[in-house]
Amino acid sequence: MVAGDLQRTLNFYQGLGFRIAWEKRPGRPEMATIRINDAQKINVHGPDAPARPGYLGARQPTVGGADFCLEWDGTVDDVLALLKRNGVVPEAGPGPRTCARGPATSVYIRDPDNNLVEFTVYDRRT
Repeated sequence: MVAGDLQRTLNFYQGLGFRIAWEKRPGRPEMATIRINDAQKINVHGPDAPARPGYLGARQPTVGGADFCLEWDGTVDDVLALLKRNGVVPEAGPGPRTCARGPATSVYIRDPDNNLVEFTVYDRRT
């Protein structure tokens, strides 16, 4: 994912409770990862990442071009409370969805770069 302002983007996701890991690489632009859990992360590059020689990533990355879903282990009320504490207004939802693992409720937000982020809470009754 390419951020228009790397620090602003990382602050946003850290405020939502995600861990941030910086990767300092001599002679290369800074990069960070947003740790979703122990097994998954989102790589975040600054706005100059696509222009540098040897960039290994999305072929035509653009700020605001991401659309991803995060499975939430808590409740929909937990998601809404977290968003409210951070001043984030949902763009859509909560609403019912049929997702990869079955019935769920989703809440959609936009991050500071206008990426679409879906929080999905699976129906625990199924």
